Amino acid sequence: MQPSDSEPPYDPGTPPWRPAPWWRVQRGSRRPVRRTLTVTVVTFAVIAALGAPLGLLWAWLAPGVPVIDAGDNGIVVNDPSPEQYIAADGWFTLLGLAFGVLAALGAWLVLRRDRGPFLLLAVTAGTFVAGYGVAPRIGEMIGRDAYEQWRATAAQGASYLSPPEVHSLGPTLVPAFAAAIVLTLLAGWSNDPDLDQPGAQPGYGPNHPPYSVGAGGPSEVGERDRDGADPRQ
Repeated sequence: MQPSDSEPPYDPGTPPWRPAPWWRVQRGSRRPVRRTLTVTVVTFAVIAALGAPLGLLWAWLAPGVPVIDAGDNGIVVNDPSPEQYIAADGWFTLLGLAFGVLAALGAWLVLRRDRGPFLLLAVTAGTFVAGYGVAPRIGEMIGRDAYEQWRATAAQGASYLSPPEVHSLGPTLVPAFAAAIVLTLLAGWSNDPDLDQPGAQPGYGPNHPPYSVGAGGPSEVGERDRDGADPRQ
C-alpha cells in the first residue's frame, strides 16, 4: 500500500550527540586562544623569575667549601673528604623539589579556568628554566667576587670558604620533574573532564555541547542523562 500524500515525511529525529575530535576546539570552550597563550607565557615567565629567590635561598643554606692557598699547587680543598660538595647538591635537590611542588599546586589553584595541557607546558618549562638556568647562576654569584679577589691576593697557607656550587645535572632537573608529576596527578584525580569545574559530574562540563552554563545553571536544551537519552522524551 502506498503511503498517503497527506502523511508527514518521516523524521528520524535528532541524531545522538558525539564528542568532537580531541584536536578540534569546540565552540563552547571557555578557553579562548588568546587567553590561553597569554596565561601560558605569563605563567612561564613568573615561574622562571622565581628561580632567583630559589637561588638566593640555596646560597644561604648551602655550606661553603674550605680551601687553602697551596702556593705553586694553586688553591686546593682543605679537607681530604669534603662533605660540602654533597651538601650543596643535596640542598639544591630538596629546595628544587619543594619549589616544583609549590609551583604546580599554586598554578593549579590560582589558574583554575586555565587548567589543561598548556598550563602543564608552562609550569614544566618555567620550573625547568628556574632550576636549570636561573637558580644555579644566581646562587653561585653570591660571594663569587669576594672569592676571586681573595684568590688574587691570598698568600700561601691562607684559607677561605669558597661559595657553594651545583656539581651535577640531576638536582637542576628536579623542579621540572616534580612540577610535571604533581600537575599530572592532580589532573588524573580530577573528576571533571574540563578540569575547571570542581565537583562536576564526569562527562559534563562547559566544553561539552549537551551542557551549557548560564545564569540559571545547566540549560534544559540538549541535557541528557548518563545513557545518552534525552530526558524530555
